[in-house]
Amino acid sequence: MSVMTHESRWRLLVGAAPVIGVAFFVWAAAQGEGDVARSPTARAILAVVAALGTAVAWWTARQLRATPTVSVSRAGALAQAGQLAGHVTLRGRARALPDAVPLVSPDGELCLWFDSGDAAPPRDSVRPFLLVDDSGECIVLPAGAEVTGHGSVPASAARSGLAAGQPRPAERLLRNGDRVQVAGRFVAASPESLALQVQAASLVARTEASQAQWRSGDPLPFRDLRAAALAGAAFVAAPPLARHGLLLPVIAAPESGPPLGIRIGGDDGEGGVYGLLAVVDSVVLVVSSSLVAWAMLVPG
Repeated sequence: MSVMTHESRWRLLVGAAPVIGVAFFVWAAAQGEGDVARSPTARAILAVVAALGTAVAWWTARQLRATPTVSVSRAGALAQAGQLAGHVTLRGRARALPDAVPLVSPDGELCLWFDSGDAAPPRDSVRPFLLVDDSGECIVLPAGAEVTGHGSVPASAARSGLAAGQPRPAERLLRNGDRVQVAGRFVAASPESLALQVQAASLVARTEASQAQWRSGDPLPFRDLRAAALAGAAFVAAPPLARHGLLLPVIAAPESGPPLGIRIGGDDGEGGVYGLLAVVDSVVLVVSSSLVAWAMLVPG
């Protein structure tokens, strides 16, 4: 299971379920339905829900703190010294590779990476991009990654009319400058990292060549990009430098274990949210279980 699966909405819902249950009991009492809160069956159900919520919230908070977050330069130094074991998490801003050709999503948005959502067949991007922090930069190889979160909508896209008033919840995008968090296998700049980049470039070339889609009547700048491609510009080709590799570290999916995890946007306070839910759920569990036990020991 990926370290990023804590982003799934069901985990937050399960973690918050005991709080919702308590709120329901309070609401029922305010409506004069106090018997609902005093029902042994209702209390037992709340205890079970609280136990499940506590387990999910605690496990999720633990997973969020389990993977170390380091800078790109620090990860490189540790990797060179052979002290970087397993997964590592990097945080920074997403940037395009040097001289990368423009990438347009199936819905016509300029981006670095896209998830086509409910499209059939799936047409997710596999194009590498840079993760840049204050200490350096690293190439992200997103093929097969579990990607969560959403990026911002740039002013240029809003002015084009592609985003403003036309939400596309089915398509998730990573745009230039978006905050990104990546958890995976870090490979320092080396022949191995160059080989991984070459493999990724070949995959990009095959995938994007089969995903080319041209439409007329699109707003600028996307109409010009498609016109240039139809005129023979290298629009769907892999970025030229990536074919030979850049002397940079890469972060990619591990050879075994969970896939690469990519989070678009920040989640600085998320571990604290799940930690707080775990504490609250534990209190609800103790109180509800005590009430159930008291009702069994002292009938009536």
